[in-house]
Amino acid sequence: MDNRNAAARVALVTGAAQGLGKGIARRLRAEGYRLVLVDIDGKAMEAGRADAGPDALALRADVADADSVAEVFRQVRAQCGRLDVLVNCAGILGLVDHRPPLVEDTPLELWQRVIGVNLTGPFLMCRAAVPLLRASGGGRIVNIASRAARTRSGDPAYAASKGGLLAFSRYLAGEVAKHGITVNSVAPSRVETPMTRAIGDDAVLAAKIAETPLGRIAAVEDVAGAVAFLVSADAAFMTGAVLDVNGGSFMQ
Repeated sequence: MDNRNAAARVALVTGAAQGLGKGIARRLRAEGYRLVLVDIDGKAMEAGRADAGPDALALRADVADADSVAEVFRQVRAQCGRLDVLVNCAGILGLVDHRPPLVEDTPLELWQRVIGVNLTGPFLMCRAAVPLLRASGGGRIVNIASRAARTRSGDPAYAASKGGLLAFSRYLAGEVAKHGITVNSVAPSRVETPMTRAIGDDAVLAAKIAETPLGRIAAVEDVAGAVAFLVSADAAFMTGAVLDVNGGSFMQ
């Protein structure tokens, strides 16, 4: 993908109302992309829409719902006519009383909702995006996974959903490469966002910093920069890869 022509290109970011998704959208806007912002929180998304540019398309949708996703892509076809980048960032935690539960204490409804948003959601978005990306002559899919996919961290539903997302991303990468579509994952450690502030207290945060050789937790901009690289021409020969953004807290 050649970013010299990015002004004509369209990037769709899920979970774009706040936190990591909002930061990724802001970075892609700076790279010259027209944005499609998707989030279940339509009010918050509209409040932050000014940063997305006058040509941005903001759509309220539940990525875990097939009909909702279908409507997103109907709107993208009608109002943008193409798609070049899909970033699956929408995600939720599986906390009970603001803490990661044991497996035996995880309610089935919570498990199903986390899997629905974090794994089924990217599946539905990718399934709908591939024909548009193919019609655009190729494109980029970036799935936001987590260090929790490969370490014992987070909560059981979240870790399982992100591990599944890595496996799905590798499978899809092999399937769509012939169409000039790359599929890569970014696996951050804890990122400073409203969602992660719900986990633990100052002692938990201090422990996260202590386990990180670079001595801090990730900023939204750290992850957004990794996404910007993966959608750039410099990453044209990367697919099925996992880009770790964790300050050295997990090294493989």
